[in-house]
Amino acid sequence: MASKKIIVVFGATGAQGGGVARALLQNPSFVVRAVTRNPDGKGAQELKKLKIDIVKADLDDIGSLHKAVSGAYGCFLVTNYWEYMDANRELQQGKNGVDACKAAGIKHLVFSGIENTEGSGVGPVPHFDGKGKIEAYIQKSGISYTSTRVSFYSENFLSFFPPKKIAEDKYAVSIAMGNKPLFVISVNDVGQCVAEIFKDPSKYNGKMLGLAGDKLTVDQVCATFSKHLKPKKFENTKISHEEFAKLTFPGAADLAHMFHFYQLKENLRDVELTKKLNPKALSFDAWVQANKDKLNQVMK
Repeated sequence: MASKKIIVVFGATGAQGGGVARALLQNPSFVVRAVTRNPDGKGAQELKKLKIDIVKADLDDIGSLHKAVSGAYGCFLVTNYWEYMDANRELQQGKNGVDACKAAGIKHLVFSGIENTEGSGVGPVPHFDGKGKIEAYIQKSGISYTSTRVSFYSENFLSFFPPKKIAEDKYAVSIAMGNKPLFVISVNDVGQCVAEIFKDPSKYNGKMLGLAGDKLTVDQVCATFSKHLKPKKFENTKISHEEFAKLTFPGAADLAHMFHFYQLKENLRDVELTKKLNPKALSFDAWVQANKDKLNQVMK
């Protein structure tokens, strides 16, 4: 019997990396090695219970990365702009991860990437642009790779963008997309897509894969909420990206420019391809139905 292939997963204690680690576990050909800065933390210990190997490393410390990727077949790399809100630091972290993978002879790298918006005519989108520059660095490195460009997470409605109560059983949704459709995906569905790529890396080598479980306007988002969360009713505030940029929370302008970019680029993601990689990827309607209790809880 051929030996199992080790797949290193960065961000495995987070939502996206955790989903990738768990999806890879379903394939008996793979052994999962999770990278974390805190092996004793709750998230790492939960992964350990699943028979996932845990290794301590930090993307800011390239020396620690060599041990993390040593002897591995593949690597899933994800960087987190929002931890420090520093695109230059994110870029260096990405370069460190890529350099370690190349030095270790990794056969295939899957990077959680996104477009670089510079030159698009849209204001700066730091949480996109750093990842776009990492993609460019990977391309020049000569390593075999795939970039998975995810969409707006459905789970954002449980955290960053919960509907706001404006009256009894009446809620507002403020997503600055105008009349343009928004691509969405459940973060839990990304993992199976990545696992499928690792099953046949040559098929996806050098490709930028836009992942989405659904595509719908903000009006359709509101209609879906109203359908499943009765007696609550939801309405689109029709906030513009200019108005969104003036909101006072950290990163508001970044997100406003992201929405503007999405408005201008309508075919960045591919629902059909995503469903081929993960036939169980949820539509937004199915996601809302499955998360009714959580949605009701955040709107209390």
